[in-house]
Amino acid sequence: MFASGGLQGVLNLTMRPTVNLTLIALIVLSLTWACAPSRNTVSGEQKVAVEGEDTEIYQSPRNKAYYHFLRSRELLYQNRVDEALNELEMAASEDPAAAYLFVELATFYLRQGQNSEALTAAERAKSLDPTSIKARMMLAGLYSSQNQTDRAIVEYREVLELDPKQHKALLWLASLYASQSKYDEAREVLIKLVEQDPENPVATYYLARMELELKRYQEAEQYYKKALEIRPDLEMALMDLAYLYEIQKRYEDAENTYQKILEFDPDNRQARSRLGDLYLRQNNYRGALEEFQRITDPAEKGLEMRSKIGLIHLELGEYDQAIEVFNTLLAGQPDDSQIRYYLGIAYEEKDDFERALMQFEAIPVDGPYGLKARIHRAFIQEKQGDIEGAIATLRQVIAEHPGEEDGYLYLGNMFETLKRYPEAVVVLREGLKVAPDRQRLHFRLGVVLDRMGERQGSVAEMEKVVALDPEDSTALNYLGYTLAEMGIRLDEAEGFVKRALKLKPGDGYITDSLGWVYFKMGRYDEALSWIQKALERLPEDPLITEHLGDTYMALGRWGEAQKAYKKALNLGHENPEQLEAKIEKSRKKATTEGTR
Repeated sequence: MFASGGLQGVLNLTMRPTVNLTLIALIVLSLTWACAPSRNTVSGEQKVAVEGEDTEIYQSPRNKAYYHFLRSRELLYQNRVDEALNELEMAASEDPAAAYLFVELATFYLRQGQNSEALTAAERAKSLDPTSIKARMMLAGLYSSQNQTDRAIVEYREVLELDPKQHKALLWLASLYASQSKYDEAREVLIKLVEQDPENPVATYYLARMELELKRYQEAEQYYKKALEIRPDLEMALMDLAYLYEIQKRYEDAENTYQKILEFDPDNRQARSRLGDLYLRQNNYRGALEEFQRITDPAEKGLEMRSKIGLIHLELGEYDQAIEVFNTLLAGQPDDSQIRYYLGIAYEEKDDFERALMQFEAIPVDGPYGLKARIHRAFIQEKQGDIEGAIATLRQVIAEHPGEEDGYLYLGNMFETLKRYPEAVVVLREGLKVAPDRQRLHFRLGVVLDRMGERQGSVAEMEKVVALDPEDSTALNYLGYTLAEMGIRLDEAEGFVKRALKLKPGDGYITDSLGWVYFKMGRYDEALSWIQKALERLPEDPLITEHLGDTYMALGRWGEAQKAYKKALNLGHENPEQLEAKIEKSRKKATTEGTR
């Protein structure tokens, strides 16, 4: 084989357009022959035959191979690709033991999209020279492109055995491990790469991604920030970091990071879309609307973004704007049931029941929005005062969709609203026969049984809800509060309410429930503290205000109790007679025993 330095020297000449490579080859070969001993007769490799103007030079296969190789380079420079490939194939044919020629051939095939031929040439190059890093790197890439991931991994590892500082091999090996969800292995490889090249922002970024996949959020944040120190405008690192903040519910940090992306690139649609979605999760509908409108062309018919805009208008109560958006979309997609459904809701919210019903009735019964459309038809009938018609519609929904819980749920809820509790119980239990694991049905049944005074049955249903979803904060709170009201299993009640409060730390109703549990336990000072916290969050709630009065009474603070009861009465307590009696009792206590 040729020494690499000599080959590189000749290859460098290809960068000069005025040099004729074929002529150079002939000169080099001529110099070689000129150095040979002079003889009266010539041997096979020295014989020159002259026929007219054509000269044929007899040379070794290796020299011929080199000639064809250089000729290929010249033709490639002239953009005569097919001829260049032919010359390179001739070179490999002349010197089939030259690994570098098969590496070059594999590279040529790869550029031409001839992956199968490239793979064959690369495998030949490796067999001729197992230490060829270029051949192994190319082979690994080809295996990877053909989804032969395990073989690609073997090649990259072999490369790293030959040269542990091959950064591309480290990066690609890590990516292959990641594609197999082997995040620990990928992380180990990337740590080596970052140690070798600490100022490489891409390597640092991918290490951060592995930490993110492994849910090592603190480490992920550290590496994302390091990548951004190296390259502050690395968009993919900023985007991932914002996502990391969202996972951690650090919404302000996420918003600031998206805004930073938009400082670099104000037209970044992905950043604006994700910022809009972030605003939606925070119920900042106006902010979300502004972001979505900035990336939506008024003439655009795309469903997803414009549907979001329409839905935001609905949330904001801007029904005319919502109707305009959905009518525009429906004009381009007249068979889209989702758009028609949203348009029907917009008309319904605007109390334009005739147009709403037209949209709902145009939606196929057996389609994905058929059930929801029929339920909204029942809602409209209820709003119009046609209660029996609404009930009949919901019974029809159940008949058409017997395996779906919604029909049973809404009919049961309607009976509950009408205080027809036994009928509600019947419907909800029918639903549980066909869908026994639907927690919404169990929860609603528990509420109805509670309203009927069947608290043991209510507790049993709530326990089923919690068994189905241990993180249902509403059911946990309901269960704990009901047990407290019953004065039983108070330690368990405390546990249920604390679990709910952990899931929703700022919830006023759950905070009040914990105070009420302590009240029932006789721990009045703790009860007072928690109920006061609840009123800081819900100062106008009559029931919590009544609880405050009850706690003051238990502490003998009659005057404060009387004030709390009067306030609860003024706030519209649902049982004014009960409050009147408590006001009178607190007044008498204050009169006979004095105000504390």
